[in-house]
Amino acid sequence: MRDAGNARWDFDWLALLIGGHSAAGKTTAAARIGLSLGVPWLMVDDVRLGFQRAEVTLPTGTEALYLDQQPRFWRRTPREHCDALIDVGHVMSAPLEAIVENHVDQQIPIVIEGDGLLPSLLARPSMLDRAAWIRAAFVVEPEESALRAALVARGGGWVAGRTDAEIQAEANGKWLFGQWLAAEASRHNLAVVEPRPRDTLPERLIEAVSQAR
Repeated sequence: MRDAGNARWDFDWLALLIGGHSAAGKTTAAARIGLSLGVPWLMVDDVRLGFQRAEVTLPTGTEALYLDQQPRFWRRTPREHCDALIDVGHVMSAPLEAIVENHVDQQIPIVIEGDGLLPSLLARPSMLDRAAWIRAAFVVEPEESALRAALVARGGGWVAGRTDAEIQAEANGKWLFGQWLAAEASRHNLAVVEPRPRDTLPERLIEAVSQAR
């Protein structure tokens, strides 16, 4: 594996999808991969936030799209946090499918990352039709305490004004979501990669999707 900072990796895909829970290092890894390859990269949150700003209403799933604006958001149980993240992923699957289709059909490579990516996206008929050009991996922290520490280290709005119980509940919910993602990825024969060590995550992601062809 060649170093991201000094050379380009070889790649044979047109869409690289990097899923996983929050604070897994997905965004940094996707940026490094994209910059190294000269390939654009997209944050799923950009699409979701664009929908929110436009106050989009969907035939189904509108409530899930606005999960972080709901009054009880910070008081959810871990299971409710996990289920809400799964719901968001289902809502985002259709627009992400269209983005992947467009890049594959126009033969313009792209890296897409975010916790709104679900393994089931790869099982959609249009994705299966283009499977030769799509790669996917999911970054999942196996230790709940390590994920909580990574989330707290982020600081900012995630911890400001929050009680320890609220922080712990959301951290546990994100960890449960990660475990669910890992199980679903395995069921769909997709790669699962641990986030640590962070400095080698881009290389390990590329290696994982190369081996999973």
